[in-house]
Amino acid sequence: MMKPIRGFTLLELLVAVAIFALLGVGSYRLLASTINTRDAAKTHDDALIQLQRTFIVMNRDVAQAVARPIRDEYGDSVAAVVLKNNVLELTRAGLPNPLKQVRSDLQRISYQINTKNELVRSAWQQLDRDRGVKPQQTVLLTKIKTMTIKTHNQNGGTNNDWPSFQGSPDTKSLTELPRSIEVTMNVEPWGEVTRVFALPQSIEPKSATQ
Repeated sequence: MMKPIRGFTLLELLVAVAIFALLGVGSYRLLASTINTRDAAKTHDDALIQLQRTFIVMNRDVAQAVARPIRDEYGDSVAAVVLKNNVLELTRAGLPNPLKQVRSDLQRISYQINTKNELVRSAWQQLDRDRGVKPQQTVLLTKIKTMTIKTHNQNGGTNNDWPSFQGSPDTKSLTELPRSIEVTMNVEPWGEVTRVFALPQSIEPKSATQ
């Protein structure tokens, strides 16, 4: 005589479903936590890379600064290094020329914060500017709350403006380079970060016509 086949009772099915549901919820939470951790780590790494790249670019520009004043679009003389209202502008050497074109290896660049709290690097293709010429602009860093730029002079003093002359500019004030430039930024997610970039000794450009 065959024994009757015993199936699962309703209570047993409900218990099994509840166990599988708990396992599913636990697995989902573990997966979601892993994904969130991965995304947070990527965001952290991207922000760190952006910050490091910004300081590398700034250090490269400042380390190649030269004592070459320029003329602005109105024909007025502008010092080799200018700091005013937290806007840094300088002349640097070492402009790449892979096509060996007949042009200067000097370049005028500036750093400033725009209305979107981004650090923007501007670069002009020629030193002495013509009216209407626009620089090439690159956003280096985002989410900047505040930025303060200072110069250190040769005597160890600190200036919020450069050059710090009184009256009409002379040759010395136009070509004098500070000892170093200090940049302090309050940037997410790092908070306040300070870097000091040393300038070379006063380097004259190869030709006054550059």
